[in-house]
Amino acid sequence: MKAASKTAIGDAAGAVLKSICKENGFHGEYMLDQAVCAPASPKEAQNAIDSLEMTLATLEASMKARIVQARKRRNDFLSINRLPVEMVVEIFRNVLDSDALCPPTFIPYLERLKRLASVCSAWRRLVNGTPGLWAVLESTCPLDFLPTVIRKAKGSPLNIRCADSGRYPGINRHSATAFLCSVIPLANKWATLYVDLPVSTEPPTHQLLEKNTPSLRKVLCKGTGGSVAKPFGGPTPRLKELHLHSVSIDWSFVELKDLSALVLVDSQAPSISQLLAILDRSPELELMELRHSEVNVTDAPSAASNIILPRLKDLILSDIRQQAISFITRSIHSPRFRTFVIIPEITPEDSETAFPALNPNLEHLVPAMQYTLTEGKSVELAISQIDVEFVVKRDTKAACLKFYAKINERPRLQSHLTWLQSSIDLKAECASGIREASVTFGWGTSLENIHLPILEWIPNIRELNIVTHQGTSELIQDLTERICDGNKVEWRCPRLREICFRGFPTPLEDVLEFAQRRYGDRPTGEGPNESGEIIVHWPDTLEHLDVQGVEDMDDETVEDLKAITGCPRIVGPHAYSREASPEDWYDEGYGYSDEDSLGSMDLHDIFALVGH
Repeated sequence: MKAASKTAIGDAAGAVLKSICKENGFHGEYMLDQAVCAPASPKEAQNAIDSLEMTLATLEASMKARIVQARKRRNDFLSINRLPVEMVVEIFRNVLDSDALCPPTFIPYLERLKRLASVCSAWRRLVNGTPGLWAVLESTCPLDFLPTVIRKAKGSPLNIRCADSGRYPGINRHSATAFLCSVIPLANKWATLYVDLPVSTEPPTHQLLEKNTPSLRKVLCKGTGGSVAKPFGGPTPRLKELHLHSVSIDWSFVELKDLSALVLVDSQAPSISQLLAILDRSPELELMELRHSEVNVTDAPSAASNIILPRLKDLILSDIRQQAISFITRSIHSPRFRTFVIIPEITPEDSETAFPALNPNLEHLVPAMQYTLTEGKSVELAISQIDVEFVVKRDTKAACLKFYAKINERPRLQSHLTWLQSSIDLKAECASGIREASVTFGWGTSLENIHLPILEWIPNIRELNIVTHQGTSELIQDLTERICDGNKVEWRCPRLREICFRGFPTPLEDVLEFAQRRYGDRPTGEGPNESGEIIVHWPDTLEHLDVQGVEDMDDETVEDLKAITGCPRIVGPHAYSREASPEDWYDEGYGYSDEDSLGSMDLHDIFALVGH
């Protein structure tokens, strides 16, 4: 090798060596001195590099070990890792249960379990060492995974979940059938059974309930009809929850007790004596829902039972015979309800005993019913010639208190409304969360003697629909009249913002006076108007006014009403008399477009607007 080449190699090796030493913190002039470090040959240079690489690898391994140890010590101080193992497992169960998540997730259970075990080695050991976490057999699980999952469950009671494609994407009739064929031999180990099968799945839902399931504790089955001749294949398991939708069972073979939930929808219910016996044996019951279910009342006891259900929070009796509702409500006692829904089904036999006949059977439950108002946010009352519907809703728009009654006589209407007004105190402290209300007087309703008590009973009425043709003038007069209380002047229903006059004929002069006195005399500005010592609390500004039922109403009068009330939207007498032509419909609002607005709008907003 030429001397020049040796010199070049030596210089390069020295440069590499210096770089490595500097990057890794090796100090000492001898390591940087070429007289000391310069290799005599390329082989010696490579040996030096290999030696330093081994040193670096050792240092890196040592550093990683120390980092892992430091992280482990840090994790030991985390709250969840300082909890008892049993509590951590319970937290994991809740995380893995999609029904407990908010919002719920449709990620398959096995995938959620894998993600949980991937957080850290401690959690992985805990998941692998807890057979109960593996005891969930879901129809989303690949069939070739089932033996492994069952083996990891180590004989724990199994939770079977087989749902249709609406809940778990990718599940169809064939995959559901294959899944059920794999888990049916394990029926004696089932703890929970959740089944919502696609149509034509084999075996159908009702046949699954014929299996011998001694360990079963929770059932939620949705079917498409069918009846189970001998439920659970033998002695009744100690069920805690039973939910049946469109599936019926032979109740003479069932002896239920210690239930926490009983839900029957579109299913044959037990007879009234069997049902009362189940309730009597289930003092821990929290939910009972009977909806569109047939209840035989021929074996009803002559005397009312005295069944104490201290934990009953949700009672829903919808579209079942009124006689059955009477027997149930007069027999049970509960301190408070979260949800209370009564919607009797009126049969020809009940035609002479309309809903007010139920009222005496509800008297002892009035305090529990009043408690439902604590979650109420809005009220809806709709009255027609044949029925009454009263609903208190939560933020979710789900009903927490609901009554629906068929009314076939005017005295019965007044009796029912009087009972509601005396029993449900909407101005109590527990009802302070009710912020808005809607009241509808429908066709055929006579407003005489009923409208004023309703307007004074329901607070914060925001929407009022008057579709009746009797008593409209009196109602308008009550809304027009100013109420003086000391030095304060105000109007009824001060939060009213939407009014519909659809009953015909509604006198035009009444509507004009109503508009002028309630809105036209209002001064400019917001808030109470002080005139000397008199304080006037003006009502809220109208947002919508429908005058289609007002006699002698024309377009000119509609414009006058707009000027008086300041209401931006008034529906006149010809609102639906003519459909717009395609040209008119397309051109509507076109003149108000802004050519420059496109540049200030995000494309996502534009596409969202088009999508709506």
